[in-house]
Amino acid sequence: MDVLERIKRGYRAVGPGAPSDVLAMFHQDQDDPPEWVIDESGRLHPSRDVVAMDLFAGGLPSQWEIIGVELRRWDLSEKKSRLVVGGRFRARLRGTWEVMPLPFIHVWSFCDDQVQTVFDYFGGVELKRRVDVCPPHGRRFWRHAGVVG
Repeated sequence: MDVLERIKRGYRAVGPGAPSDVLAMFHQDQDDPPEWVIDESGRLHPSRDVVAMDLFAGGLPSQWEIIGVELRRWDLSEKKSRLVVGGRFRARLRGTWEVMPLPFIHVWSFCDDQVQTVFDYFGGVELKRRVDVCPPHGRRFWRHAGVVG
């Protein structure tokens, strides 16, 4: 199964629980799954056990749940190895029946049939493979002498 088919199946499978199609979006169905991190304005955090939940429910309070997805945009740029997916999550407060639509835009980048990064446009966070993250360089603060005159 190619990377685009895995992503499409994962969006269709989003809801309570973690079916194998949701795990396959981030290659977590493999014997040796890759590690993922969340890049939030330059701060790295470990991802959840089910990485897709950081993308689908990361910005929601814990009392809310995603029960489905309506895809409205699927723009593929093969030249740039990039996929833009937009639509609405169907979310509800746990224990209620009222469903509220929440818009999303995700920008996927991939290489050699492997997802490399996913940027949540509205959430402002990016999921990255740990191996693709450059180690932080030491920050140097230079003190500039002011001219007193």
